[in-house]
Amino acid sequence: MHEICDGLIRRGFAVTLQAEHGERSNALGGQLARYARVITSSIGKLLQTDVVYFRSHFAAFPIALAARLLRKKTIQEINGVYGEAFVTHPRFARLRGILSWMQRLQYRWANALIAVTPQLVEWGSAEAGHGRAFHVGNGANTERFRPDGLRTERTLPYVLFFGGMTRWHGIEVMLDAVQSPAWPENVDLLLAGPVVDPSLKARIMNAPPHVAWLDRVPQEELPALIRGAVAALVPTVDPSGITAHGITPLKLFEMMACGRPVIVSDFRGMADLVRQGPAGLVIPSGDVEALARAVSTLVADPALADRLGAAGAELIAAHHSWDARAAETADVIERVVRR
Repeated sequence: MHEICDGLIRRGFAVTLQAEHGERSNALGGQLARYARVITSSIGKLLQTDVVYFRSHFAAFPIALAARLLRKKTIQEINGVYGEAFVTHPRFARLRGILSWMQRLQYRWANALIAVTPQLVEWGSAEAGHGRAFHVGNGANTERFRPDGLRTERTLPYVLFFGGMTRWHGIEVMLDAVQSPAWPENVDLLLAGPVVDPSLKARIMNAPPHVAWLDRVPQEELPALIRGAVAALVPTVDPSGITAHGITPLKLFEMMACGRPVIVSDFRGMADLVRQGPAGLVIPSGDVEALARAVSTLVADPALADRLGAAGAELIAAHHSWDARAAETADVIERVVRR
C-alpha cells in the first residue's frame, strides 16, 4: 500500500493512509482495539475525501456504510475470497456468514473493484452484481529488489523461503523435503519470518540438519538474501481451498525481481507467471519429493538457474513494478471520479 500511495502522490493525488501501525497484539481485545482506532480515524476524515480506497476487509464495513451515507465514491481492493480472511483470522470463523455478507455488501456499494488476479475479477463481479471490476496485480519495488547488488554469503549454498511460518505456506513440505534422499547434499534451507502458527514452532525449533530459521529479516536485508540463494521457494499448499481464484503472492515478485529462479506450487496465478518467464520450476502442491528434486536440478545446473533467474528479473522490471501498478490504480480512480 505504501508503494501504491507513493505512486499516486507522484501523479498528483493527495493521499491520506489510514492503517495499523506498530507492534501487533494477537489477543482478541488488542485486535478489536486496532480495528476500532482505524475505523474511528477513517470516518473522521471522510468529509475531506473524494474517493475512499479500501483494502477489502469485513472490519471496514462501518467506514463503507458512512461513505455511502455521505455519498462518497468507493473502490474495494480484493486480494482473496471471503474464506481467506478466516484462514488468517480463525477466531472469526464462527461468524463466517455475517462477516462474508458484510464484505459482499461493500462490493455491491463500491463504484469500482480492483482485484489482484483475473479470476478474482470474475468472482468479485459476480459477488457485487456489477461489472465495474478491474485487474491490478501485485508487483515489486524494482529499485530495491533487483538482480545487481550485495549477495549474502554463507558457508554452504542455500535455498530460501521468507514469510510467515504457516501451514499453507508449505513449511512442513519444505522441512520434509530436506530429509528426502533427493535433496542435494550440503545445501541448506533458510526460513526467514515469524512463527504465525504456534503448532509449527516445535518443528521449526527442532528442525533437521541443513535447516536454519532466521526469524524476522528487515526488508532492506531481503534483496541480498535472495540474490545469494540458489533458488527461492513458494511451495504453497491449500488445505482450505482458497487458491481456486488464483494467487500471486507479493514475495514471488520480489524473489523474481532479484534474478534468482523460483520453485512454486502449480496454482493458477503464480504458476502462470513463472511459466511466462520462464522464471523457475513448477511442482505439484504438497509434493515433498518433487520439491527436493527441483532444488537438486537447480543446484546441479547453475547455468540453468541463472537463465531462469535473469528471465524472471527482466519480466518483473518490464511489466510488474509498483510504479506500473500505481499507474493502473490511478487510471481506475480517474474513471470513478469522471463517472
